Amino acid sequence: MIYPKMHRQLSLHTALYLAALLLSLETMSSTSLGAEHTAFTDPADAGADFQVQGEYVGRVGSELPIGIQVIALGNHQFQGVLYPGGLPGNGWDEATVFHIRGETTKDGRTTFQGVHGEGLKFANSNFRGWIREGVFTGEAHMFHSRLNDVEFRLKRVGRKSPTLGAEPPEGAIVLFDGTHVDEWVDGRLLDERLLDVGTTSKRNFGSIAIHLEFVCPFMPTARGMHRGNSGIYVKQEWEVQIVDSFGWHHENQKFERLSKFGRSGGIHEMIGPRINMSVPPLSWQTYDIEFAMAEFDASGRKTSPAMMTVRHNGVVIHNRYVLPPVPPGRDESQSKERQRGPIFLQDHGNPVRYRNIWVEERE
Repeated sequence: MIYPKMHRQLSLHTALYLAALLLSLETMSSTSLGAEHTAFTDPADAGADFQVQGEYVGRVGSELPIGIQVIALGNHQFQGVLYPGGLPGNGWDEATVFHIRGETTKDGRTTFQGVHGEGLKFANSNFRGWIREGVFTGEAHMFHSRLNDVEFRLKRVGRKSPTLGAEPPEGAIVLFDGTHVDEWVDGRLLDERLLDVGTTSKRNFGSIAIHLEFVCPFMPTARGMHRGNSGIYVKQEWEVQIVDSFGWHHENQKFERLSKFGRSGGIHEMIGPRINMSVPPLSWQTYDIEFAMAEFDASGRKTSPAMMTVRHNGVVIHNRYVLPPVPPGRDESQSKERQRGPIFLQDHGNPVRYRNIWVEERE
């Protein structure tokens, strides 16, 4: 039996608990799950942090080439990844990385220190450096095992994909050249002669080669999949993820949802890119995708599965990846392996933009 006084106490405790729980859920939904974050689409308006964020290349001790990617987190806070040998796709050994963290102070200098450990929460005095006016200088003591001089000097660079601006070959179908949206359902032509998200090609395709160019907005306060998210769906079925995953690494994104499969170039819910070739937001990037449909003989027996090769900014990140009969979460009875399908450009609520889209049919 619960006595009246005790019942009143329990009711009060329950009410306080529920109020705290609701407040917690509201806070969660307004921050990590669905907060509004400013999305910059013009570098001229992006602010001082955008001028610090970027890729830096140079040498340690005039001998060892290194690259550093600096990622803006908002409010003059930054994280970074150091790559021995050079940037991803340009000399990095695709294995070794070191992590750094920094902030811009009132004197206009951005100061960095090394970090390591679970969640990168511990300081690592093996690295210290400063960025000012596009030059990154400092000391990288982690290389003392091979160098006597561990001072470094790096300059900010702007890499471009070797396939940026690629012309459609003879016989290609131009889906978007900046002049009209006649090839798209609900296509929206923006003032900058760009194609907006949330549109589907009017044509259906089978085996195909696709070239497209995209740019992610600068959203420094957003995190994970809320940061410049879209995607291209081949046959409106197989999504090659588009997101601002510049500088993403399994350590600095360990606790973010889909931090591996979800980064740019990931085939959604199946496999991450072999190497993260994302460049900074507001930089134009390229996908060159080759999709081969599954093949069947006259008796209906499958003789070859569907496969996909993806090049991100000119670098192969998937080479003839074998696709299952259906995307994750679908029953195989829903397989569309024998059917052609359209190209879909996903609207995920972020102002990702597209240009120069053309295809070659391979059937």
